Amino acid sequence: MGRSLQIALIVAEALITFLRLIPTFLWLLLNLWHVNYRISRNRKKMIKMLRREGLSENVSIRIAEHMFPKIELSPWKLTSLTGAGKHSERKEEKAHWKAG
Repeated sequence: MGRSLQIALIVAEALITFLRLIPTFLWLLLNLWHVNYRISRNRKKMIKMLRREGLSENVSIRIAEHMFPKIELSPWKLTSLTGAGKHSERKEEKAHWKAG
């Protein structure tokens, strides 16, 4: 088999793989968009409810953002879905107990 034929087959295989993965990536992006949309709606409802209860707007927004963090997936920074990626800011504490 000639070298140019091998390169053509590798390129064709890469192209076929890429075309097969496009629907998967689109499905993932659509689901992420939908989840963020639902989270933002719940966040807005919670802010309204907390404002009706008498809390200030700043406190209401901070509570709602803590309860419903936005999901962001970025290849440059790893974010946690529960803590909005702020784990590096907290101090490491030694456990007061020992296992085993």
